[in-house]
Amino acid sequence: MDQQQVLLEKCLAETEKYGVRFADARIFSTLRESIEMRNGQVESAGTSRERGMNVRVIINDAWGYATSSRVTKTEIGIMVKQAIDIGKASSLKLRRPVVLTEEPIIKDTYRTPFKIDPFEVDIEEKIELLKMSDSTLREAGDQIRVAESEFAAHRVELTFASSEGSMINQTQTYVGARVAATAVGADVHIRSSRDYKMKGFEHVKEFDYEKEARNTAKEALILVNEAINCPNGKTAFILEPDQLGLTIHESTGHPTELDRALGFEADFAGTSFLTTDKLGTNYQYGSDIVNLVFDPTIPFALGSYKYDDEGVETKKFPIVENGIFKNYMTDRETAHELGYKHSFGNARISNYNRIPIVRMGNLHLLPDPKGPKDIDELVAETKNGIFGLTWKSHSIDDKRTNFQFSTQIGWLIENGEKTKPLKNLVYNAATPEFWGNCDMITQETKSFGFGPSCGKGVPIQGMWIEHGGGWARFQNVNVFAG
Repeated sequence: MDQQQVLLEKCLAETEKYGVRFADARIFSTLRESIEMRNGQVESAGTSRERGMNVRVIINDAWGYATSSRVTKTEIGIMVKQAIDIGKASSLKLRRPVVLTEEPIIKDTYRTPFKIDPFEVDIEEKIELLKMSDSTLREAGDQIRVAESEFAAHRVELTFASSEGSMINQTQTYVGARVAATAVGADVHIRSSRDYKMKGFEHVKEFDYEKEARNTAKEALILVNEAINCPNGKTAFILEPDQLGLTIHESTGHPTELDRALGFEADFAGTSFLTTDKLGTNYQYGSDIVNLVFDPTIPFALGSYKYDDEGVETKKFPIVENGIFKNYMTDRETAHELGYKHSFGNARISNYNRIPIVRMGNLHLLPDPKGPKDIDELVAETKNGIFGLTWKSHSIDDKRTNFQFSTQIGWLIENGEKTKPLKNLVYNAATPEFWGNCDMITQETKSFGFGPSCGKGVPIQGMWIEHGGGWARFQNVNVFAG
């Protein structure tokens, strides 16, 4: 047993002195490195470390929680006493007793695989990649006024123990790369490209900064020199996997987090239109080709993990199956609240000083085996329409029903061909209507990691996620220039 496990065992033993019904404890550490280059200069470069621990208890049928940045034996008694006091105080205003699902006891150690440790690669090699990317962006023309290139690496280690007997150590390593070009003409437009993966430095090389910079700068110049405003009206609308991922995230991911549906969580755009009375009623969420699946087992995907932060083994399960709403994402408490036998393993934390809450991981739109082979075939089968690419902005109401998103660039489709580039493309819709109008999904798929960018909770927690799937077409979507 390593030193962290010894400390957690001591922490759990300390909770027993107070007669708690349940306790779990964690030691959470992060190692981060980031480098940002802007217009030929390194704007920032550095490595940071953070480490701390926390403990949760159920006492008098209520939760108590405490945390500390000092991971020591002497700190444990203080931290546990704080959790006990908070639990007792919470029980005075208890709405309902806290009850958890019963889960298997797990003892395991897990490390995500990688070929090249990003923290062992010399910083000069990383900066040289960014210099090459930066030069490629700026060489595209004088209208590229801002060139940005970024590298990021994260390592998260969580050691978890529970009074039920589980003891898990899980370490995740991931990297990300990004390029962006700001072009100035009659107006100003930004074009960007980025991706994160649960891999090592090999992914940074696979990203191919030079190619991504070249394409990004080219399309930024198209936006300021050639693009026309998006036409207004209802049309067939195609989304590529990156922007589709954002749409999945906001209109499917957050409203199917069970704590939102139950009203336990309402921060960052509210609760959910998918109230619990809709579960098991064949509620029509989308067309019959819409299959949205939560799958944290995908190798190298940014939202993958073997165990959640309550020690529950993760699993693949359908959120929407053939257009019918099937399941929520859960933690142990919300799963029991709804009558599930087990949690789906969706409780996650972003740092040692945060509590586990229901969070997304990998949520994808499955391909249609009878659909077009790829985006070229999908465009060819679209007589007239619009193709939108890459997130620019988003807005959604407090029930996750009505949304309005914009993309960085778009293309007009005429007679089955991409013709004119479009700028200022905005689309809005109501979630069930939008997914109900999905009539084509390609067989080819792609997904994108979204970095620690999914915000939820108070205090806020940024989480690692990945979305995507096939290129998808939606009928009768309202688009306009915004």
